[in-house]
Amino acid sequence: MDSTSPAGATMTGPTPAAVPSPLRSCFGFEVRSRWPFHYLREGQGDRLEVVGVPPPDPAAIGTLLAEWLPRPGRPFYGKLYVAGAGYQLWIENLGWFVIHPQDAWIGAPEGVDEVRREEHLWAVPAALCLLQRGDLPIHAAAVEVEGGAVLLAAPGRFGKTTLAAAFLQHGYRVLSEDLSCLRLTPAPVIIPGPAMLRVRRDVLEQFRPRDATVVGVYGERTSLAVDGPRRGNCAPVPLRAVVLLREGAAIQLDPIRPADALRELWALSTRIPTEENRRRCFGMLGSIAASSPTWWLSRPLRVDDLPVVIETIRQGC
Repeated sequence: MDSTSPAGATMTGPTPAAVPSPLRSCFGFEVRSRWPFHYLREGQGDRLEVVGVPPPDPAAIGTLLAEWLPRPGRPFYGKLYVAGAGYQLWIENLGWFVIHPQDAWIGAPEGVDEVRREEHLWAVPAALCLLQRGDLPIHAAAVEVEGGAVLLAAPGRFGKTTLAAAFLQHGYRVLSEDLSCLRLTPAPVIIPGPAMLRVRRDVLEQFRPRDATVVGVYGERTSLAVDGPRRGNCAPVPLRAVVLLREGAAIQLDPIRPADALRELWALSTRIPTEENRRRCFGMLGSIAASSPTWWLSRPLRVDDLPVVIETIRQGC
């Protein structure tokens, strides 16, 4: 590979190369980079180059496409720009990512915390590449239960990560923690994402997921890398059920009509950047809502109730 990006912007830093086998895959991408990674899984897949890039020239910054403002419990502040066939993502206190989905190429900031860089890499930049590949990224966690995937879908601060960590503690595999990749093949499957959990420190004081190593502490959350057999590979896992999370006074699992499920899932899907992608994502979600059992899970947000919540999901789904 030469010293320029697919769009002609000069790259600095490491030349892409294969991450040492066998941990080299995420979301079905086979990652090629000189950088160390903490959350990759076993397996092969579509090539994805990850390289170091300098910040873009201010005169070359594209058109603002989306902006994420900080809010209580989520201090993230970022802006996404479209520039030709690629995208530029600025994240406060981290820097710039340059994403070229058609070329399966992501440039990331150098000289920053490698764990935070990787965690943000597997968010918006990865979602743009998943859309280009024809998959559907959605704001949800996913766990594997008896050979099938259960999608745990909800906005932020609804306990997705805590519930996923509890599943890991009880011996189940976490497929994704915050962003999940759905694919119709033609039956819906989940492509496992990064083997990570970002758990609130007050939760970790009450229970510690097994088979997980601390790799960083950032604000109120501790970043954990899933280890051993619970990490697994990136082979697709058949989607068994979709569980939409909400807070309630009692633990209760209620079925949802497909039309209502579609509305809720649409609100959680990643629909940027084009109308064509939005139409395709809506069609995929319609197929998933029509073919996959979908449930409302009401429960108190208490750690002591997690074993009962897990058993309720296991038996009901």
